[in-house]
Amino acid sequence: MQTCRPCPDAARADRFALRQVAQACACALLAGAGAAIAQSPEPTALTAPTAAPAALKEVTVNAVAETPETLPAAAPGGKVAQGARLGVLGNVGVMDTPFNVTGYTAEGIADQQAQTIGAVLRTDPSVRMTTNEGHVVENFIIRGFGVSANSLAINGVYGLAPEQNTPTEMFERVEVLKGPGAMMLGMPPAGDVGGAINLVPKRAGKDPLTRVTTTWSDQSNVGVHADVARRFGPEQRLGVRVNGVLSGGETWLDHQTKKREIGHLALDYQGSGWSVEADAYSLTNKVRKGVTMQPIITGWTTVPRAPDGSTNFFYGEGVFSNTETQGLIVRGQAKLGAGWTAFASAGHARHAYDGFIFGTRPVWTVANAATGNATGTAYNSWGEYETTTAELGLRGQFTTGAVAHKLTLSANVLDYEGGSRGNGTASITSNIFNPTPITMPPGAPASSFTPTSDDVHTGLSVVDTLSFAEDKLQLTLGLRAQQVNQKLARYKETAVTPLVGVVAKPWGDNISLYGNYVEGLSAGTTVKAPYANEGETFKPYKTQQMEVGVKWITGGITQTVSLFQISKPALIEANNRQLLDGEQRNRGVEWNLFGQVARGLSLLGGVAYTEATQTKTTRGVNQGRSQFGVPKFTMNLGADWEVPGVQGLSLNGRVNHTGAQWLTGDNSVKLPAWTTLDVGARYATRLGAQPVVLRATVTNLANKAYYDSIWGAGRVNVGAPRAVRLSASFDF
Repeated sequence: MQTCRPCPDAARADRFALRQVAQACACALLAGAGAAIAQSPEPTALTAPTAAPAALKEVTVNAVAETPETLPAAAPGGKVAQGARLGVLGNVGVMDTPFNVTGYTAEGIADQQAQTIGAVLRTDPSVRMTTNEGHVVENFIIRGFGVSANSLAINGVYGLAPEQNTPTEMFERVEVLKGPGAMMLGMPPAGDVGGAINLVPKRAGKDPLTRVTTTWSDQSNVGVHADVARRFGPEQRLGVRVNGVLSGGETWLDHQTKKREIGHLALDYQGSGWSVEADAYSLTNKVRKGVTMQPIITGWTTVPRAPDGSTNFFYGEGVFSNTETQGLIVRGQAKLGAGWTAFASAGHARHAYDGFIFGTRPVWTVANAATGNATGTAYNSWGEYETTTAELGLRGQFTTGAVAHKLTLSANVLDYEGGSRGNGTASITSNIFNPTPITMPPGAPASSFTPTSDDVHTGLSVVDTLSFAEDKLQLTLGLRAQQVNQKLARYKETAVTPLVGVVAKPWGDNISLYGNYVEGLSAGTTVKAPYANEGETFKPYKTQQMEVGVKWITGGITQTVSLFQISKPALIEANNRQLLDGEQRNRGVEWNLFGQVARGLSLLGGVAYTEATQTKTTRGVNQGRSQFGVPKFTMNLGADWEVPGVQGLSLNGRVNHTGAQWLTGDNSVKLPAWTTLDVGARYATRLGAQPVVLRATVTNLANKAYYDSIWGAGRVNVGAPRAVRLSASFDF
């Protein structure tokens, strides 16, 4: 793989070709969908069916028996799956995994009208954001530790998902593993430890699908999403699924416009004892006239009132940001006989951005508390990164006496390299509450390009799940040898990390007691702007997690209660520098539930309580104090209710609560707690001969002005205002 430099002609040509193929697929698909609409019988009226209308079904390939290769079925209520993919272990049922996992289904994503992964995970009490809603980049925290936008996996492999803002339209599942996931998925490029987010691309199911979804959202952003799937051949062995999205227009942020272009082609072939699948995709996001605001309020003793979420501090005619990703992924497996299966995958992705991606942070001093006057810097950044991955493994099932084994051997490599250049203006003076237009600075010359990453991660892992007494007791043991080679930092080290997991079902399959001890190895953090030691990379580090919990199924409801502790080396801020000092230790308890509590009533969400403490600090600085940016109490509880007597009509709502959190490491200033309410409705009916589902969602119903979260000491994210989204999905 060639070292990444400012777009050489060959690289441009390759990227252009892949993008044009994917976009041509999307455009042809949208045109074909339009023709299907035109050729359909013209309805004379919107008529309610005599029988209960069926909601538009999500097409999923499910097998009767759950195996490491099959996609777990949806749980009652359809919003969450009964299992998730655990990297090298393959797909595992919720009750059989020694971890806390949640797999959000395409049906639940569609009902939520979530267009990005961040929007999907707003239903999870253990997940919060470190960038505000609508930002060009979506970064997360899970169990109080950061998970960056470039740490999303596709089918258990890192580095191939869009790095900045990942759409939902091309994915069947969004899965969240709580805690370090390096044992199962390998080491993420950014070294995140709080959890892992895995994405499962859509595949063609046994039934043909032609679906067109139109959307409208504040203020006038409209879009169309076409989803077409077919299987071909006398035995339906070849599957083709194409997704295309075009959208654009004004958003809820004052002055701002957004445009999205997505093309995804998914192929699979189911042979006799073998299968192969491929994904090719292209994603382009274009944002104009401003970005969401992330004020810096260091030096305050109390937190000032938040501006309205629609306020656009950095707006102007020339303000823009562009992000794009093109990816190609191939996976395959073959049965070798006697219970053994070989699997392999390879992928390559290019990620690029330019414009106003970073620097969305006006500095608001105490002296200007009353006026709201603030200063900021506008950046015109450019960056390009490439990722190449490969994996090879062997999975087998066998017995030794009365003990059943599920053994997995795997080797993988991830090559991640790239760089950037940037340019900033002098300070811009404006007002937090009544901003004025700014001027975008010119881009920096190509000669200022600086390589920032040239990392190779390689790993060898072996995992064995031993089952005793007809699966009433399962013991998972694993070792992973991980090598981190950071070429720019001239650092290369290998470490072995263990996994021990236990699942016990003493009272039947509906109750699981579980526990785990797992270590993760992470690449050292690279300091980013605005710190004075920007570009410094710290050495890789280990993280330890201990967790115990219980899972149980009552009727159609699945619940999980988890107690955990995660410890990792900590970063502190001193004299405008980030430094390694001490340890961050997070202890907490989580309660999650999903499923159908009664006929027509589904629940989804939970509650989390986390104590994040600074320990082992040098000279006792902040020793024993709470880690800033980690709320102790978080809650997301949602319900979906099918209205009796009105066929096809469902109402839904969700309460979102984030408790108070410290804004500084010395625990002198605290960000207030906040609560918002989201509501929605869904109506499944027919428009002439075509099934149709109409959806409406209102987020932040009371239009509350608040600070959503923290992205650093003294650095806050402004919460999104009330927003309305409407959609109509048609099956042909």
